[in-house]
Amino acid sequence: MNTALMDSPSTTPVISDEKLAFFHREGYLVVPDIFADHDLQPVIDEITSQLDDLARAAVKAGTLSRTYEEFDFDHRLAMINRQTPEIAKAMWNTNVVLPSFFDLMRTPRLLDAVERLCGPEIIASSVYRLRPKVPSHTQSAVPWHQDSGYFEPFCDKGLVLTVWLPLVDATREKGCMWVLPRQHKSKVFTHRAAEGQPYLEIPPEALPAGDAVCCPVPKGGALLMTNLTPHASFENNTDMVRWSMDLRYQSAALPTNAKITRLPGEIVGTPEPTGSDDAPVACFPPEPDFLVRSRLRPTEVMSNQQDFLRLRREHVTRPVTDRWREDWKMGMKV
Repeated sequence: MNTALMDSPSTTPVISDEKLAFFHREGYLVVPDIFADHDLQPVIDEITSQLDDLARAAVKAGTLSRTYEEFDFDHRLAMINRQTPEIAKAMWNTNVVLPSFFDLMRTPRLLDAVERLCGPEIIASSVYRLRPKVPSHTQSAVPWHQDSGYFEPFCDKGLVLTVWLPLVDATREKGCMWVLPRQHKSKVFTHRAAEGQPYLEIPPEALPAGDAVCCPVPKGGALLMTNLTPHASFENNTDMVRWSMDLRYQSAALPTNAKITRLPGEIVGTPEPTGSDDAPVACFPPEPDFLVRSRLRPTEVMSNQQDFLRLRREHVTRPVTDRWREDWKMGMKV
């Protein structure tokens, strides 16, 4: 198995022409220097505060002997998880939406990279997740899949960009991501519900041939992937937590439920598509999109944490595709 090619540090633009060509050819790119410490620290601080609340509640309930607050960010949840897995599960849950996530999603250097791939009218896709991979947590090992397996089939035709970013150094031993390069030029492979896990997976007989590539990413970097790139992550074999997030972006030309003025040529979907050729209301209707960068409608760009949190709170959930007709837990993994 191979190791991912990284963009060289301190390049201008964030993604060079060479690396842009690599992304389109291979379906992924590791960029090691998108975020500064001051971009990530507010997220780490809010996660720590959330963990404080959960640990204290568990101590009060008698399910945890102490809060383990003497341990650092890399180790604390791993220590807690030795006594109870419930806190790690709660932190992994999609209900964890913190104000700092909004600022992270708007990091200018990140959006510069996204613009190179998605164009200047950028939707922050609804599907953003916090991922604390603790040692020996079986549900944090994610089987081979394509993100399009979770999206409306119509959106297989466009790019919904995954930005996977660690909040600590993500190494092979900690359970970093693996990809199957060049398979994004194929199709959405058959998926099924993974046994005993709330995920979809590509079964072994449907997995395309080819060498998988290991993608270690340093803190401050990100792995960029297309929605058709098969990827997976395996168990964390260290005593530390592999904290990470994944964010998604798309062009405003694709179906979106963001409350924005639609421009000529942009696709306006219907809430009740009847076939794969019909445009849906969004690529992932259960969760809300928002406009994060725009040259043509700058006054409609979401600009503050309060609006972001209100959007998450007030969004009316719509059904997601049933393309696989499987009973998996919607929203736990994309």
